[in-house]
Amino acid sequence: MALSFDEFCGRLEHLRLDRSGGLVKPYKPLLLAAVVILIHKGKQRDRNVFLDGGLRSGFQQLLEALFPRWPNQAKPEYPFRHLENDGVWRLVPVEGASEALRAAKDAHAEAWDILKHVICAQLDEQIFERLATSFEARFRALRVLARRYSPSETSGKLWDYLSDELPPVPSLRAADGVQLTERALEEHLELHWDETPFARAGVELARREKHGCPGRQVFTPVNAIDLLGFEPARRRWWVFELKRGRSADAVVGQVSRYLGWISEERRRHRETAVGAIVVKKADPKLRYAVRAHERLSLWEFDDELRVKQLC
Repeated sequence: MALSFDEFCGRLEHLRLDRSGGLVKPYKPLLLAAVVILIHKGKQRDRNVFLDGGLRSGFQQLLEALFPRWPNQAKPEYPFRHLENDGVWRLVPVEGASEALRAAKDAHAEAWDILKHVICAQLDEQIFERLATSFEARFRALRVLARRYSPSETSGKLWDYLSDELPPVPSLRAADGVQLTERALEEHLELHWDETPFARAGVELARREKHGCPGRQVFTPVNAIDLLGFEPARRRWWVFELKRGRSADAVVGQVSRYLGWISEERRRHRETAVGAIVVKKADPKLRYAVRAHERLSLWEFDDELRVKQLC
């Protein structure tokens, strides 16, 4: 029987939290809030949830915003694994690893030993559809998580990431292969940044410890930046945006908003910003749109996830 949205919200309200050491861990609600926000921002475009750098970054940003004095290092592997026990999602085994996954669960293995047999977590299809197409559903899910698990003095910060200006996520099944490739590219660039043409040009992938911002899925009032870099020699930020099937006007407008936000935020530091749009194949409309903006550049990636500049 399909899970209703009321039942889903009921499960969100009764998450079993880790209370070891006398400290109630907010990791499950934070990870779920990060997923809802990524769905809202059009970054989580199907029901398969991967524990990749983007989700890890969203989780960490919410922990720092809602629990600024949190004393322990947070590991998202634990909530990712145990949310299955709460009936929020199910773990999908790597191909050929179903028996190994079942055996690890039966043996009550540690999260790492279980997740090595897991490719992703999977939301109920109808629940994902509801979250992806209804602002009210996303608002309701976040409201449950905020009221039930977040400190009253910081819970309002969750709404900074949820704006009703964004349209529903379009074409949920239209380009699954393209979306998977773009997610793989984003992950590849983060993990192999030193091998990219951007690194060779002196651009560093942002790190909170050094630059004050994370380098992946950076939550802003105008959506989430896919990748964020900084070029120290020119005191210049780099905004990297994957096209994700949108029109040329939409992607150029989005990057322009990011550049405006960074320019305002970093004005007193006398830092500038440029944008890099990365696509599988650029169409003429996108080329023309990028050429009209002196602060934008256009890049293509191939099947080996290598990136080269077009203009």
